[in-house]
Amino acid sequence: MSDPAELFARLTGELEDMHGVAVEGQVASQPPELLRALADALATGLQRAARTLLEARMTIDAHD
Repeated sequence: MSDPAELFARLTGELEDMHGVAVEGQVASQPPELLRALADALATGLQRAARTLLEARMTIDAHD
């Protein structure tokens, strides 16, 4: 993908996905196993978002 707008759209989707996971973690009385899984999902999502952001930055710099 080489269009910065598409990369920002992908990043928006990734952030929205993480928001959903974070909201789910706020539900009272979640079992520890689920909370661990949600925390892992957020960590993975943050790593994915960081890669997408880096790709966007590199694409922007390449077009500069």
